[in-house]
Amino acid sequence: MRSKAISTIAMRLVPSLSSAKAWRLALILGLAPNLVMLLVLPFYVAVRAISPLLYLFAGLLALRTGHMLAFLIFPLVAVIDLGLVVMAAFHLPPAAALQSVRYMASLDLTSSAFYVAVFGFFVANGVAIACLVNRNRQALHGATVLPAVLVVIGVVAVEQYVNRPFLKQPAQSFESALSITDFDPATIAESGRNVLFVMVEGLGALADPAHAAILSERLQPALKTGRYTLSSGLSNFQGSTTGAESRELCGQWGDHTDYLDRRSYDCVPAAMVDRGYRTISYHGFSQQMFERQTWYPSIGFQESHFLESLATAGDRFGQRCGSVFAGLCDDDIAGAVRDRLLKHPTERKFVYWLTLNSHIPYVPDPDGNLKCGGNDAAIANRRVCELTELWAGVFDGVATIAMDPALPPTDIFIVGDHPTPLWERAAAKHFMPHKVQWHLLRDNRASRSEVGSL
Repeated sequence: MRSKAISTIAMRLVPSLSSAKAWRLALILGLAPNLVMLLVLPFYVAVRAISPLLYLFAGLLALRTGHMLAFLIFPLVAVIDLGLVVMAAFHLPPAAALQSVRYMASLDLTSSAFYVAVFGFFVANGVAIACLVNRNRQALHGATVLPAVLVVIGVVAVEQYVNRPFLKQPAQSFESALSITDFDPATIAESGRNVLFVMVEGLGALADPAHAAILSERLQPALKTGRYTLSSGLSNFQGSTTGAESRELCGQWGDHTDYLDRRSYDCVPAAMVDRGYRTISYHGFSQQMFERQTWYPSIGFQESHFLESLATAGDRFGQRCGSVFAGLCDDDIAGAVRDRLLKHPTERKFVYWLTLNSHIPYVPDPDGNLKCGGNDAAIANRRVCELTELWAGVFDGVATIAMDPALPPTDIFIVGDHPTPLWERAAAKHFMPHKVQWHLLRDNRASRSEVGSL
């Protein structure tokens, strides 16, 4: 009985797998929409787990509708395909990714030639597939879909295999820079020291120790004061930048959508307020991005300084940095953070600074000293070199703050938000997968009463 059933199934499958019409459908709907992405796969990391299947569904729908609708369906699927690639690159969870669409008006997407070119390619690919489907409508009529399904499965399997080193794996355990270093609100309050927490946009974990040392060496001037000890390490991560904020500031995996419903949450800034600290945040982009003006107060920030308020604060913030994410310059924010730490020196403070200018697509630092792009560049890969130069600028700013003789005792964290979202495979290989880097300048002074003795 079992052998008869197997024989019956085989008799039904053989005609499907031997049909020229079915394989024509497989080539047009299973392979053609993904052909260019397969060809560039050795050079670029683009995670497209469900996109090939979406093109197949779109094609089957287009074959049952009019010619003109195909020119709507395929470009739409192409835009969704691009959106899924971006979502994976920036580690955005589905809910956060859908909500992010509302923030598109805050971005200048046309300022990046790369973004424009990639968007144009995806849409053009969608139009080309629509033309191909319309041209072969008659020949595809009545074709069985099984070979197309097999081709799609094969495309997904190949992409997943090649991209496997870069595919995000769920973190096996919760980690944060604060938890690893045993910094909790009670410990911080007991020390009596201020805390400066710097979240660095896109700072992953550089795989080469020599490259990682480029950043840690920028903190050496602060160490030479004798006031600090430096420690560093790696941490797990989940999600995008707001996921990192949930990780570090609230001690749990999540993102900004988890902090929009209630008036208050049990997070580090709120706990520090309860212990008599003034909690302050700085970010050089719009407060509307990810609704930070709403949930920052809910997690305990008493003061929040964004582009909208800082841009009106005199000549200090007259220049802009970045392209798609054009906002204030990190160098200028560093100065404002330093001034706020020095203001009211007897006031205990928890200051949080979320950097901006290393957000991809980034604008290289024209005055950088890593000689990126030259024969004697500090890092051979130009993209990694240029990003490291931007991060080094943040480290320089932190070192300047730490060295200020008027700075009250202050522990300083520098933490990456999520792994660097690089599409070039050659660049992505310079980073450890699934990890972010952190540094801690621990102030050796036990209390602010020792400030005047050093």
